[in-house]
Formats: sequence, C-alpha cells, structure tokens
Amino acid sequence: MLMDRAQIAALIPHGDSMCLLDEVVAWDESQIHCRSSQFASAANPLFENEQLDSVLLLEYGAQAAAVHAGLLQSRLGEARPAYIGAVKDVEFLTAIADNSCALDLYAQCLLSSSQGAIYELVAQQAGNTLLRGRLILSQPE
Repeated sequence: MLMDRAQIAALIPHGDSMCLLDEVVAWDESQIHCRSSQFASAANPLFENEQLDSVLLLEYGAQAAAVHAGLLQSRLGEARPAYIGAVKDVEFLTAIADNSCALDLYAQCLLSSSQGAIYELVAQQAGNTLLRGRLILSQPE
C-alpha cells in the first residue's frame, strides 16, 4: 500500500467524511490504482439496503482520478481540488457481486492541463469489470 485512507482524504475536496477509497495500490505519471475494501461498511453514506448502487461507482472512480491529479500537482508544489466536470461514454457492465470483495478503481489520465484533466475510469471486483467510462475533472484556479 502506497497511501492509506487518511492520506487520500487530504487530497480530495470531500475530506475524511466522504472519502470512499481505502488505499492507493500503485500510481505513476499517467495512471492510478486505488482500492475500496470497506465499501459495504455501515459507515459508508452511499451503502444503503445492503448494497452499493452501480451508478455510485462513478464517484469512486472520480475520487481515484482526483487523488491522481492531487499527487501530480503536489510534485509541482501546487494544491487545487478537482471536481467532476462531466462524465462521458459510461458503461455499466455488471452489478457488484460480493460485498466482502474489494473494489479496484483504475484511472488513466488521457489529457491534462492547468484547468483539469480527462480520465478513463474502470471499476472492477474480483477481476470482473463493473464500470467503464470517461471523466472530465475541473480544477478551477
């Protein structure tokens, strides 16, 4: 594990109360792999009626992308929050199958500028792809 939940929470606009990711598994200049092992916790405000709706995986992917953008900016001595600007070409491929199995979130940066970035998102569970899509992050100055 490269980063824990507390370190992740410091990089996203929501802070600790809405941080959905538990760890950063790996990252480099172009992509990040995050994991949520406790998404089925009663403390998760998005987990209702014993399930996490598949559309909410967009927020998990957006947080992974925001963490990646934050890590890149911290290398440059900057710190600006990233917000969802738009989502495109989202495919919901299958529902979450097992609440005890971690979610893996992958965000690959396709294009980056001083105003934001475009990310390709993938959410997986036990090797099965649950969601695929693109996200535009906005980072106003």
